Amino acid sequence: MAEKKRIFLMRHARPELPGDGRIYYGQTDYPLCAAGAAAAKEVGSYLSGRIKFDYLYTSGMTRAVQTAALVAPYLEPAAERSLREINLGEWEGKGYDEVREEFKEIYEARGVKFAETAPPGGESFFELQGRTVPAFKKIISSHESGNILIVAHGAAIWSIAAYYFGFDLNDMFFFPQDYCGIHVAEEACGRLRLCRYNWSPSLQL
Repeated sequence: MAEKKRIFLMRHARPELPGDGRIYYGQTDYPLCAAGAAAAKEVGSYLSGRIKFDYLYTSGMTRAVQTAALVAPYLEPAAERSLREINLGEWEGKGYDEVREEFKEIYEARGVKFAETAPPGGESFFELQGRTVPAFKKIISSHESGNILIVAHGAAIWSIAAYYFGFDLNDMFFFPQDYCGIHVAEEACGRLRLCRYNWSPSLQL
């Protein structure tokens, strides 16, 4: 086991989405597509022999569980449901253009106050952060040392990163979080230090 405590926050691989993929799919439980599975397997292969994870957590959603199984097949994941993706309510499964037309007023309001405006029946980013951060704190406080891999979702991970590293929740789309992208953090002087942002094996090329 590693002497330090290192946290690896990984976004799941690309899921199998209907149509052209331009839909809202927060908590809709899609599995990985073939290309996504191959990418997750590539990450696992690259890390094999370089980093051994000691603990594995997922959101419990299919795309996160499948990604974790390909990256760290030697570990049984623990599910932390509070790390599930943002709930998009009535927007779930609808296309971007459809939402823009059907929910014009709330869509425009969310464009102005992104972090605090929720889709009908869904969550705002502030509400998302209210469940993800306590879950993340519980995980990292449970281990004195070791490499901790957490496989979750773009918005969920962003809400945690914004809390710990001083990002504005409204700026999510200015900071890329690719499928299979990994943020690496270490504890230092009672805080978290961001060591890598959105890392992937392709950056080695």
